[in-house]
Amino acid sequence: METIRQVEVFPVKVGLKTSFKIGTGFVGDAASAGDHLFVKITTDEGVVGWGEQRALPSWSYETIASMVTTIRDYIAPILVGTDPFQVNQIHHQISQALKPAVSNGHPFALAAVDIALHDLIGRMLNVPIHVLLGGKRQSKIPLCYALSIDTPVVMALQAQALDPCRHFKVKVAGEPGADEARLRAVAEAVPEAQLWIDANQSYIPSQAIDLLRRIVDLQQVKVFEQPVPSPDWFGLKRVRENTHIPIAVDEGCFSSYDLAKIVQLECVDAVVLKVCKSGGLRQCLKTAHLAEAHSIELFGSGLTEAGIGFIASVHLFSTLDLVFPPELNAPAFLDHLVTTTSLTIDQTVVEVPDTAGLGIKPDLDYISAHSFQL
Repeated sequence: METIRQVEVFPVKVGLKTSFKIGTGFVGDAASAGDHLFVKITTDEGVVGWGEQRALPSWSYETIASMVTTIRDYIAPILVGTDPFQVNQIHHQISQALKPAVSNGHPFALAAVDIALHDLIGRMLNVPIHVLLGGKRQSKIPLCYALSIDTPVVMALQAQALDPCRHFKVKVAGEPGADEARLRAVAEAVPEAQLWIDANQSYIPSQAIDLLRRIVDLQQVKVFEQPVPSPDWFGLKRVRENTHIPIAVDEGCFSSYDLAKIVQLECVDAVVLKVCKSGGLRQCLKTAHLAEAHSIELFGSGLTEAGIGFIASVHLFSTLDLVFPPELNAPAFLDHLVTTTSLTIDQTVVEVPDTAGLGIKPDLDYISAHSFQL
């Protein structure tokens, strides 16, 4: 029986092409590279699987340092010597060592490991990850790109510069008047575009309702994501009861257990799926299936992961019935995807790989040159 011999972690700086700001604060710019963690799992017969996750403490609590120590000191000892095909048992053992607590424990670190496990298994079986998840429904996936918070004029120019993209996640800042101006500027600049508002928790309920009333005539707006702070599910319910636009939860839903509570509260119309916050691919599927069973619509997103994390999400989202193109920003925002395999992207449409595992390989020279010590 082939077993896992080694688990390695590589903290890497990956730069952005432009400035990126969301409702909870600064994400990065061309002068300040982001922290990405790459995970390499090797079997005793030399087969390798890769995973990746970006650390973004302004979005969630895990840092690059916490991810490194979590994997190196707690998860790696569980993996070494085990059969990589026993994914359910591996996740169970990890949950015994690192309790999920109220929500989802250490999901970012676990997601990087889980992606690497699926890449490894796919390579061992010579099948793509989407086959391991039940098979793809789409072979090509259009992408949605985010617009960083800025002045209305600049955000309109951002949208035009991303041509031919016609699906935008418009970041807003919790300021009803200013955010209305931002949305109207983007809608006017690209009249055929469909817009997905994302407040990243920056509103209180009354102000979110104010914004929604201001834009009641903007037919391009299709959904309003996480208007209020993540623990405020009753605030979500209040907003939902006072709007014409579907309300989506993101930071307020890290697991299927979170979604079960949300379903009972009847506080959202949609859930935003992210591999990182779910703790892996199959855990994300659990949330998706629970949502579908309760008529909660599915949106897909990420945290601007590089190529490994990006394509893992593409595999997952190809198996689901999303109601809007997934917001996966790596091709538009990162200055390097950290892969040696070219992603097949025709303008704003990505092709789902059919080769083994992820279907791409990391750029080891880039990882070596941009790694840093903790």
